[in-house]
Amino acid sequence: MEENKFRDILKDLRLEKDVKQKDVAQKCDVSPQCISQLEAGTRSPTGTTLVALANYFNCSIDYLMGRTDEYTDEQRTPVQRYNEKEATLLADFRKLPKDYQAHMLAYIHKLVALHEQEK
Repeated sequence: MEENKFRDILKDLRLEKDVKQKDVAQKCDVSPQCISQLEAGTRSPTGTTLVALANYFNCSIDYLMGRTDEYTDEQRTPVQRYNEKEATLLADFRKLPKDYQAHMLAYIHKLVALHEQEK
């Protein structure tokens, strides 16, 4: 397992779900320090922790470990990942304060409505 991939994927999943490290820790029955250390790359996950995280985020362990780009296995509904532009947009969006995010979403909805009218 490439540690950088795991820590980045774990953090991305947590941010996508908009939850705090302590919330993930509570649901996965580990300490908040464990999640912090996993995201920092200073700790490796145990098998039990990997299973708990995969179940919490509803993804495959292989995806969580960075061994595949497929978010889920055959037993679960696949989730489409983002292309490079979408990932950059999402990363930038997350850097904004919540009130700016709300303005950005309103703007996007207006652009979509305008585009639909032009069709």
